[in-house]
Amino acid sequence: MLPPSQILAQGLRFLLLSLCLLLPVHTKVQAQVRLLSEEFPPVNFSQDGVPKGLAVEVVQEIQRRLGQKQGIEFMPWARAFREVKGVGTVALFSMARTPEREKQFKWVGPIVTFYSSIYAPAQNGMRLRSMEDAKRATAVLVVRDWFTAEELKTLGFQNLLPVTDPGTAIRMLLAKRAPFFATERLSMPQIMAKAGVADEALEIVYSYASSEGYIAFSADTPDAEVKAWSDRLRDLKHDGTFLAIYKRWLPKDNPPLER
Repeated sequence: MLPPSQILAQGLRFLLLSLCLLLPVHTKVQAQVRLLSEEFPPVNFSQDGVPKGLAVEVVQEIQRRLGQKQGIEFMPWARAFREVKGVGTVALFSMARTPEREKQFKWVGPIVTFYSSIYAPAQNGMRLRSMEDAKRATAVLVVRDWFTAEELKTLGFQNLLPVTDPGTAIRMLLAKRAPFFATERLSMPQIMAKAGVADEALEIVYSYASSEGYIAFSADTPDAEVKAWSDRLRDLKHDGTFLAIYKRWLPKDNPPLER
């Protein structure tokens, strides 16, 4: 038989354990967001393995304020687009928010404005007076799953020639594999430089739309996590941090501050 002191000690331990099991659990489990991006300078890109760009700095500042340290994975856009449409807590930036994509993702932004333009080789005399002219062209190069490709599909284009990346499109354009390339103009100077193509080799022959770029979260991402990111972005816009980052990368452009 146990001494009375040991019996009392065991009884107290049993009582404490029972109370713990009855108490509600309030532990907050923070979602670990998998962050995806693509090579799209100067908005988001990598240099010697280091993430850089306007959107990268905005994302990293939001992470800092949330106490998060997830790395950023760079991959071709088509692959990243598939990943963020899949399962899990995933975010892809910077993504144009279009009607076709609206219900597929949860949105934080805007963080940048994209401008859609059609390019052709310079000094070849080719001009477009309207989108109908572009529809009648033999082909229009687009990057697969980019918003510019979705825009033209929505407008009824039947002559689109999809490629995996803008560098490939530029090379095909200069090789006269197609007369036009529909793309986003902010990134073109650095994409052309990376491809070893001089600025004057291509020219804009038609500009037709603008779209706002966001951080797009997968449907599986908890609403609380999306709200936390949205709240921190709002703080960045209110305290001047967002404007400072934007003007460092795009000094001539107007930042989307209204939201």
